[in-house]
Amino acid sequence: MGRREPVVAGVDGSESALRAVRWAAGEAVRNERPLRLVHACVPPDHDYPNLEVTAAEVREAMWATAAGRLETAAEVARTSEPSLKIEAEARSGDPRVLLVDESWRAAMVVLGSRGLTGAGRLLLGSSGLALAVHGHCPVIVVRGDRSGSGPVLVGVDDWSGSAAAVRFAFEEASTLGVPVTVLKTLPENDPAGSAAQELSLRSLEKHVDWVASGFPQVLSECLVVRGRSGRVLTEYGGRAGLIVVGNRGHSGFGGLLLGSVGQELPGRVPCPVAVVRPGALPTFVIRREEPLTVRGERPHQAVFGKDRGNADDRDQGDTRRARDGAR
Repeated sequence: MGRREPVVAGVDGSESALRAVRWAAGEAVRNERPLRLVHACVPPDHDYPNLEVTAAEVREAMWATAAGRLETAAEVARTSEPSLKIEAEARSGDPRVLLVDESWRAAMVVLGSRGLTGAGRLLLGSSGLALAVHGHCPVIVVRGDRSGSGPVLVGVDDWSGSAAAVRFAFEEASTLGVPVTVLKTLPENDPAGSAAQELSLRSLEKHVDWVASGFPQVLSECLVVRGRSGRVLTEYGGRAGLIVVGNRGHSGFGGLLLGSVGQELPGRVPCPVAVVRPGALPTFVIRREEPLTVRGERPHQAVFGKDRGNADDRDQGDTRRARDGAR
């Protein structure tokens, strides 16, 4: 039997991460999914004789801190969505590696925009960039407390690199009950003039109509605007409840991930930004459940909600699978 993949939220103790947890909790409830809270711990590899503490003592304090941060995040989510099933786990290792690993089993990964560690700095630091480029599900960076009342704005480059982002935008708009605006930019000084703009709009509408046919309840519009992608996206994003972009290409909206505009984009718009790489699994797919692999020290793990009593059974099952040679 399968289960619905969780919405995963990265936790690092920052206020930004807690805002991301609130947003992730709402997303999980709207899509009838569990919420999974994850904290990455980087254990020390040597003693601290000048401080008269050992590496083992530091590790123990590290795990205790992680457990406290996860409990705080779980309480925030529980307060926001009382009926939500919440699972929390601290894992040992590089946040970049762990987040990409989590993305294999997630409907989406949600991060804050200004974390205490690199794990939360989507488009600003190495962990978020690694997840955006190598992750296997949509990645959302949450900024501010804006509700999802505005339209979903999706930036389109070439269709092959943007189709997954457009479909994700319609999925989100469907659950939020808001319209979708599909936006494409052209160079400001294109010699082809208005003819090229009209041709581009017709082509975009044809592609979008194919996706929109699966979401008849979602209103949508297509826009082709001349100007720099970053400036246009920021301008239109000021009225959006969610911005969605792909991650392919070094120009247009995909290039925002790698250039200076992308490093500043989360700070310029007051709403969450979703990054959907081509080939990322859509949120509605249900895959077979696989056991989580534990790396490093035994993590602090807890399940909050109605399935709390089954946590020990799952741990024993994981132990048996590990002993039998499961990965």
